[in-house]
Amino acid sequence: MGGSERTTIILCEPQCWGFEHAPFNAALLRTVLLAFPEARVAFMGEKEHLTCVRNLPPGNGRVEDPRVEWREITIPPRAQSGRGRLYRELSLCRRVLSAASRPEVRAIVICSMTKPGLFALKTLLPWGGIRVPVLAVLHSVLADLDPALPARPRKLSLTLRQVLKLAHPRQLAYLALGASIYRCLAETVPEVIPYFKVLDHPYFMLPAESPSDLPGPVRFGYFGTGNSATKGFRQFARLAQETLRTRSPRDAEFLLVGSLQREESGRVGDSESVQGLSYEPLPNDEYARRASSVTYAVGLGSPSYYRLVASASFLDALCFAKPGIYLRNPFIEHYFDSLGDIGYLCDSCDAVRDTVFSVLGEFPLSTYRQQGLNILRGRQRFEPNALAPQFRAVVNACEDQSKG
Repeated sequence: MGGSERTTIILCEPQCWGFEHAPFNAALLRTVLLAFPEARVAFMGEKEHLTCVRNLPPGNGRVEDPRVEWREITIPPRAQSGRGRLYRELSLCRRVLSAASRPEVRAIVICSMTKPGLFALKTLLPWGGIRVPVLAVLHSVLADLDPALPARPRKLSLTLRQVLKLAHPRQLAYLALGASIYRCLAETVPEVIPYFKVLDHPYFMLPAESPSDLPGPVRFGYFGTGNSATKGFRQFARLAQETLRTRSPRDAEFLLVGSLQREESGRVGDSESVQGLSYEPLPNDEYARRASSVTYAVGLGSPSYYRLVASASFLDALCFAKPGIYLRNPFIEHYFDSLGDIGYLCDSCDAVRDTVFSVLGEFPLSTYRQQGLNILRGRQRFEPNALAPQFRAVVNACEDQSKG
């Protein structure tokens, strides 16, 4: 059956529970629906995750569409690893490939991958009778390729680099979420770069306006999940403490726009200067309230980590049209180059601190307004309607590859 006759695309989220990755998956789903208006889409995921995806974005314009069939599946427990994890991944992979063997299926999109999940997919795909493209989105798992980052305990003997180098099924392609990630992959694992395609991180941008005035204190916001190992929360807390030693809370505030990871509970002794600390995910309306109140987003994530991983926190800041003060990393630097002046890129944590002190000393209102306008003009590139033609081109290229 030719590609034009195939009418179903399968999306599967094999590892995320509840709200985890729901904004990405909802925007990816909308991108697929717009890219293939003639197709039906089957979305497979954990029960609560399906509910979260269906309810995004907040308000009008939710993903709910009569062309979508929601299929609940059982996914491996988050904490499971080793052989037990691999067996669960193999079982889940068999189910997905079985669903994809029907003649009306045009393509399969795996919304995220673990290392054992990728091993299972590459092991089973050659024997599953699948002749359509299988596109696997690689998120934070790619950080395992960077030798500069702390090694993670391994209960599966193969490294990600070794899994990527296993015999590659011609139906399979990987999706890198941004041109900067693709370039860094080409430097890190050049032998597998032919199997990668590129798409900007899909994201629903909410209506926002560039502020005309700034009453009250300058508020610096840490967006996303508070994590010290890779996302710089401890550095943010220290910045807050150092700033408020010399500045009144009437002049400056530091706010967590998100929640802390549980493992941060023993590391936040210097975090009393940060407002809004919580270990529970924020409701959508509270997240939006905090994000809207921020003057600048502050990003202190590991530059090594963001060589190969997209920053959803950066996109959250763009969603609310907030200029940022960022420790330079390849992912964010790429968008500074393409969107224009959207804040400040700093080469060290000391430079971030100096920039914070500088805007507190004499607030650059004219520059700030222009930065907000630049964000509003440029952030549309992440919207599903902008990405849909690119995604369709990726699937078409993968179809040609799978027939080669």
